[in-house]
Amino acid sequence: MSRREELLQYVWKFGLFDRSLIETTEGEKIEIIDAGLLNTDAGPDFFNAKIKIGNTLWAGNIEIHHASDEWKKHGHHTDKAYNSVILHVVEEVNSDVRNQKGEVIPQCVIKVPEEVRENAEYLLYADEKIPCKDSLSLLDKRLLHAWLSALTIERLERKTQDIFAHLKRFNNSWDETFYVLLVRNFGFGLNSDQFERLALSLPYNYIQKHGDSLFQIEALLFGQAGLLEEGPVEEDYFLKLKNEYAFLKKKYLLNNLDGFVFKKLHVRPRAFPQIRLAQLAALLQKSGRLFSVVLEQQDYPQMQSHFQVNPSDYWQT
Repeated sequence: MSRREELLQYVWKFGLFDRSLIETTEGEKIEIIDAGLLNTDAGPDFFNAKIKIGNTLWAGNIEIHHASDEWKKHGHHTDKAYNSVILHVVEEVNSDVRNQKGEVIPQCVIKVPEEVRENAEYLLYADEKIPCKDSLSLLDKRLLHAWLSALTIERLERKTQDIFAHLKRFNNSWDETFYVLLVRNFGFGLNSDQFERLALSLPYNYIQKHGDSLFQIEALLFGQAGLLEEGPVEEDYFLKLKNEYAFLKKKYLLNNLDGFVFKKLHVRPRAFPQIRLAQLAALLQKSGRLFSVVLEQQDYPQMQSHFQVNPSDYWQT
């Protein structure tokens, strides 16, 4: 990634531009509701952004380049992972861009402010180990503490809003809501959104119907995640999982995710999607009605003990 692209990512992330003036190259006004979460792995630069183009609300990913033609140079026009991009942010427009489906991606131009560029040059080439250390001492400590407190409250409010949004989605079912939030957290940050999509595509009551079979729960989770094709196809374990999932998929009319949406680069072995799904399957099979079980725990050690599970034998070798 070029330094110019990194700077533009920084400007987008922190909104260092006049949001009231931003529009597409076609002249449609853009309202940024959520700039998205910066992605440090393969795939689009920002995940889960929300923007309004004209009167249409869009939710998806943002890709950033210095110039438009870098979209094609980087092969994004043939990569399914970029079909979810809703806006291409550039400093220079020199071509149209299309995704793998052939759909035109809206573009907008944002310039890196000169002050930001100068500060970046100073920080990059300063001899100090922590170049900004002199600036930190200039901050008002009361302002700093107030800012940290505000961030804490905002985070709690955001989590609360997410919980109530799921409750509404599931007609006030705490079991379904807790299930989705639990699965999301099994994604360990890097794959949290992907794990949440998995949970939303696989209703909890389907898991409960097969609560007496760890193998069937594994088949549902791995198959629905689109990860069965990535296992050693010649191994008997994976062949059986694929056959079982094919039956369950037809029974419940399921539509699985694409396995490529799960991030595997720069992921520690214990956080690898397949390992986390195997652990999740063991927990779901052990727990029964998850939310009720959690409420019944008397203290933290008891709660911790309940969440200590071992995956099936295949994943322990």
